[in-house]
Amino acid sequence: MDNVNIKKFKLFFSLDKELEFINKMNKEGWKLVYIKGGCLYIFEKTEPDEYFTILHATAKEKVLEISSFAAQCGYQAIPHTMDGFGDILYLTGKKAEVSPEFVCEAPEKIDSAKRIYHRFRTLSIVFTILSILLILDSVLILGKKMTVPEAPAILDVFCVLFFIFVAIYIGMCAYTIMLTAKARQNMKQLQKESKIYE
Repeated sequence: MDNVNIKKFKLFFSLDKELEFINKMNKEGWKLVYIKGGCLYIFEKTEPDEYFTILHATAKEKVLEISSFAAQCGYQAIPHTMDGFGDILYLTGKKAEVSPEFVCEAPEKIDSAKRIYHRFRTLSIVFTILSILLILDSVLILGKKMTVPEAPAILDVFCVLFFIFVAIYIGMCAYTIMLTAKARQNMKQLQKESKIYE
C-alpha cells in the first residue's frame, strides 16, 4: 500500500474525546503517525480497523523505558511535538497483535489516572484564576463606562467584544473543571477497584 497521508486540525481539551477521534480514524483506515503542536494530527493510510490507539501517562523519566516496553508488546509510540511538555504517551498497535490493556497492573493504571487528573486540576486552577481576573476587569470596565456615559461608540464595541470573550473563557473554565471532576472520578474508581482485589 502506498504511503498516503492526511492531516486533520483538531483541538481537544478532553483526552477521552481525543482518543475517540483517533480511534474513529483508525476504524476508517487511518493510522496516527505524528501529532504536531498538540492540534495537527497526521495519519497514514492503512486497512480499515487494523490499528487502535491508547493513551498512557507516566513520569517523564520513565517515558523511554515505557516506550521500549510498549515496543516489546507490539505498540509503537507516536511522536508529538508536545513531548517535552508532557508525560502522556500515545501508543498505537495492530489489533491482531496487541492487547487493548497495555498496562494491567493496578498501581500503574492508578498512577496514569493520577497524572491525568493532576494535569486537568492544574489547568482548571489556571483557568479559574484567569476567569476571576477577567470578571474583576469586566466590573472595572463597567464602572468606568457608567462614569463616562458620553464615551465614543468604539468603546461600546470593545466592551461588547470583551464581555463575549469573558463569557467564552468562563465556559472553557467550567468545561475544564468538569473534565477535572471526571478524571478524579476515574482515578478514585481505579483506587476503589484496586482495594477490592487486594
